[in-house]
Parts: sequence; C-alpha cells; structure tokens
Amino acid sequence: MIRHSYWVAAILFAALVLAKFSPETGFTSLIRFGETWQDRRLSALAGLPLATIRASDGYDGQFYAQLALDPLLRGSELAKCLDAPEYRAHRIFAPALAFMLGMGHPWWILQAYALLNVACWAALASLLYHQTKSGGWIGFARWAGCMLGMGTLDSVRQSLVDLPAMLMLFLAVDSATKPQPNKSSFWLVWGNLAKETNLLGTFALHAAELAQKAKFRRAILGLALAALPVVLWAVYVHQRFRGATAAAGLGNFTWPLLGLLGELKVCLGELISGNLDGRFSFGLLAVLGLSVQFAVLWRSPAPQVAWWRVGAAYSLLLPFLGVWVWSGYWAACRAVLPMTVAFNLLLPANRSFWVLWLTGNLTLLHAIWRFL
Repeated sequence: MIRHSYWVAAILFAALVLAKFSPETGFTSLIRFGETWQDRRLSALAGLPLATIRASDGYDGQFYAQLALDPLLRGSELAKCLDAPEYRAHRIFAPALAFMLGMGHPWWILQAYALLNVACWAALASLLYHQTKSGGWIGFARWAGCMLGMGTLDSVRQSLVDLPAMLMLFLAVDSATKPQPNKSSFWLVWGNLAKETNLLGTFALHAAELAQKAKFRRAILGLALAALPVVLWAVYVHQRFRGATAAAGLGNFTWPLLGLLGELKVCLGELISGNLDGRFSFGLLAVLGLSVQFAVLWRSPAPQVAWWRVGAAYSLLLPFLGVWVWSGYWAACRAVLPMTVAFNLLLPANRSFWVLWLTGNLTLLHAIWRFL
C-alpha cells in the first residue's frame, strides 16, 4: 500500500507535466515566455511556435532558455535579450546541458530545457525513494515533503535552475557520506555552476573537515576544486558582458527579517482588505512553514550530520531574503529548498512528527494547485 503511494504521487506529477504539452508549442509553456519580452528575443527563436503569456513579463525561465541557445555567450544579442545578462549567465549548468541534449537545434534545445527539471525531479524522486522506502508512512511523508513541496514543483512549473542545483547538491551529500567522499567535488562543481548559492552547501559539506586539523588541508583542497570553475566562469562572463546591464542579485537580500516581516505585512493587509488570493493566504502559511523548518533544524543541532550542516547553512538565508524574493513567496521556498529537504529527512520520527511535518509543509497543496 505504501509503495503504491509513491507511484500515485509520481503519476500525479506526470499528469501535471503532460497537461502542459501542446502539439503546436510542445512543452514551451513550462518556460513561461512573456509577451512583454517578445520583441527582444533571440533571432534564433523567430518563427518558432512558442507558448507566450499575453500581457505578461513571463518569468526567469525564458532567460535561461535563451542562454541554452548560446551557452558560450558568443553572440552579441544576448546582452539585449536577458534582463540581467551577467547574473543569469553565472547559472550556466542547466542551459549548457540543454544545449548538448538539443544537439544545437533551437527547437529541440527549448524542449530539452523545458523538460530538464522534469528529469531532475524523476532522478531526485528515485534517490529519495531508496532512502525513505523502509520508513513506512513516515518515510513516504518525508519523500512527499521534498518532492511535492513548493520549492521543488515551482522549479519544474517554470523551468528554473533551483531543482537541477538541488539534485547536484543531493548527489554531493550522498557521495560525501560514502567511503570515497572526494567524489562529491564532482557534483559540487556542477551544482555551483547551476546556482551560486550552492556554494553554501559546498562550504557546509567541508565544514566538519575544516574543524579537524588532520583533514584541514584536504578540506581546503576540496573547497578550491569545487569553487575554482565557478570563479573562472564568472571572470569569463564578466568579460563577455562588459558594459551590459548591471548584474542583479543583491536585491535578493536585505537586513535580517525585513523581507519576511514585509511579506507578513503585505499578506495581512491584503487579506484584511478582502483579497483572498492564494499568494497572500498561502504566503502567511509559507512564513509559518519555513519558520518551523528553521526552528526544527536548530532545536537539535547535529553538526556531525551532513544534511544538518547543509540545512543549517541554507536556513541562514531565510532571515536575509529581500522583498524581491518575497514578492512571490514561492521564490523564497525555492531559495531555501535544501533547508526543506534537510527538514523532511531529519525530522525526528516521534509523536510530534505529524504535527511538525504538516506545519513545515503547509504550502504543499498550493504547489500542486499552482501547477494545474
């Protein structure tokens, strides 16, 4: 019965994805191209039947998808087609992988990019299944909290880089706990190139060795190996986009708790005025849920456990997330996705498990609803 629950959840996910397919536009509705940017797209997209949201700016996936058409940044058009060229280009792993899968053909590159998160979801779901299948219903709850939560599903729904980065981090943690932990550096390199905040996970994984004199040098070497490709790529990106629109990203952070308190103020104000839109009602629930995840992780510190170190590192992002991130609470859920995974995997299986699991995963139903 429990095993069937995993299959039911997987079938539900497959149905959500297949519902986005169109014979004319393929899976490009997952990329969320906006009409506002239609006149500034790469010329290679001209004439392609792209699903476009009318009277909308679209979302970030449309910029990463265009990076996938030119992952070496050689064309002069990119600087005009991306909202923040240097910032977007730092996250090159997913676009570059889509380029290779699409074998250089624009239409197939777009389809590959749109489905890359789907493949990452399936891979992460399988890895987590093998870790949780022996845990009964509690094991399934851990799996569902990771795989059906807002941070995970929203990355798939909008073809973003968060889930590919999460998969690479998961593989790195898995490798770090095995007899040959040095293999984790391989996954950390790709994860850091997928999303720069994965550097937090890189440091967290090596933190235990940094505290041990006998392993200090090896830890420094591991950090250098994982970070050097990102640094070299950042230098290259800066050279390619010299003089282009300034990189964005600093606006994602602010003074401690200002962004979170701002989200509470906005959500309460809208609800009191009678606006019952899900982004505001579930925005309040998201603040509560993420706060519970934070509290559970720090209630019983376990620095010897790799997943606790990773979750704790990402939990430190939560108080500093700015208004740009909280303008849609789902972005906050994506930003601290590794914290959510760590929370679900490490939540003690005691009598308070179900209460804490429910309150920590309050946005799960809204994540599925938004995908419809």
